[in-house]
Amino acid sequence: MFPAYAHLSAYDRHKKLINDYLTLYGKSTSSLKRDTSRDKTDYDVIRENHKFLWDQEKDIPDTWGAKLAKKYYDKLFKEYCICNLTYYKYNKVALRWRTEKEVIVGKGQFECGSKTCNNKEDLRSWELNFGYIEHGEKKNALVKLRLCPECSIKLNYRSQKREVKRKKSLKRLDTIPESNNDMSVTSGNRESDNKAETDSSPAETQNNIESTDTAESSIWKEKPTQDMEKTREKEFEEYLADLLM
Repeated sequence: MFPAYAHLSAYDRHKKLINDYLTLYGKSTSSLKRDTSRDKTDYDVIRENHKFLWDQEKDIPDTWGAKLAKKYYDKLFKEYCICNLTYYKYNKVALRWRTEKEVIVGKGQFECGSKTCNNKEDLRSWELNFGYIEHGEKKNALVKLRLCPECSIKLNYRSQKREVKRKKSLKRLDTIPESNNDMSVTSGNRESDNKAETDSSPAETQNNIESTDTAESSIWKEKPTQDMEKTREKEFEEYLADLLM
């Protein structure tokens, strides 16, 4: 090492060598700059390899860029979409899936799913066929949106979309009227009952009536546990369906 550079640090020595080189050959520092025209950020890589929907079996990422885009896709929440209605008059609606931050604050579910709208009142659920071109291929996907009344009008400006409404709750199984059961028994066995009352004695008839009343009362007091469990499961499923609508 030259004695003039011995007391310098690695960075200062580097600058000294570069300055001496430029002074000797009369060049500018621009000639030493690296070509950055082909540089890409992670965002650029994700945009190039992005897919609105990934098929878990067919779409297997084989490059680093595709793996990065797939990893980003797996972190998105795909129950509801966020839309951009800027060009709604031209029947062009931009859609994307929600991020974790948007799910936490309720954007797109408890708040209007339009990108520029924050309305939380009178939201309506819409189901639409989203047609888009991806990597030169035309594709379709059935997606759901939650929009306020004003944004709903923009969404349906060109064509009426299908509105998703809440389902009516099921009737409880233990509220079936007793009269229906009595009518079926009476109408089916009317002749046999009349014959039994004619042939039997008054005492036997009274005993039969009392035993029948006791059996019927015990049946109606007991709750059908299996039916109750099925009803609760259905009600819970409906509750979740209403929550995610």
